[in-house]
Parts: sequence; structure tokens; C-alpha cells
Amino acid sequence: MKRPALVMVVNVVQTLLGLLLAGITLYLIVLTRSKEILADSDAADTVHGLLIGALVIGIPALITLIAAFGLWKGRFWGWVLSLATDVGIVAVLVYNTISEGDLEGDEIALAVGFLLPVILLLLPAVRKFFWTPSGRQVSAQSA
Repeated sequence: MKRPALVMVVNVVQTLLGLLLAGITLYLIVLTRSKEILADSDAADTVHGLLIGALVIGIPALITLIAAFGLWKGRFWGWVLSLATDVGIVAVLVYNTISEGDLEGDEIALAVGFLLPVILLLLPAVRKFFWTPSGRQVSAQSA
């Protein structure tokens, strides 16, 4: 018996999400060394803000990649960590959108886009695979 196709989709989506967040983090770090940023009159504050942004995005990126590793191994903790991280990201995005009081289409689209992994993780076939010992044994035999 092998993994269901839906579980593979979830694994790929989580991995891509982690890589996307890691890529944004690296991009923000590279921006701190760009000539345009360093030529700014307030360069120190701008660089500091970019580094804080990189840290804020980098931590969920690292956790998401660790969770994706757990998903690929068929571990229950990978599913739980993925769900917790994804729900946390969605909660922050929704809170940010609501607290500003200015609902913009791009912010709503971003929050809805990050809601997709949460929905995929909560589908019955995916839950059953990670919650039942028989599902986890399948991945252990194939590894």
C-alpha cells in the first residue's frame, strides 16, 4: 500500500510553502545589502526593519520546513506542526487585515491563499492517513 494522492499533494504544498517563506526571508536579507537601501538617508532603520521582517518570516519558514519533513516521513507530529503553523499564519494575516480597518483585495487574497494548506490538512483522507497507525506504517515501510 502506498500514500494516497491527496497526501502527496499536501506534502508538496507544505514543502512549497516552506520554500516560499524561506525564499522571502533570503530576499529580505539580500535587500539589506542593496545599494538603493544603503544609499537611503535612513538606511540603518530600513536595514533594521528588513532584518526584523526576515526574522518574522524566517521562523515560520523553518517550522514549516521541519513540519514538511515530518509529513514526508508520515509522522503525526508533522501533521500537527503543519496545521498549527498554517493556522497561526492565517490568524496573523486575518488579524492584520481586520485591525487595519481597510480591507484591500490583495491582503484578503493572501489570507485566503494561506488558508488552502489548512483546508487540505483537514480533509478526511489526509487526517486518516496521519492519525491512524496503519497510515504511518505505510510510510515507514516505503522509507
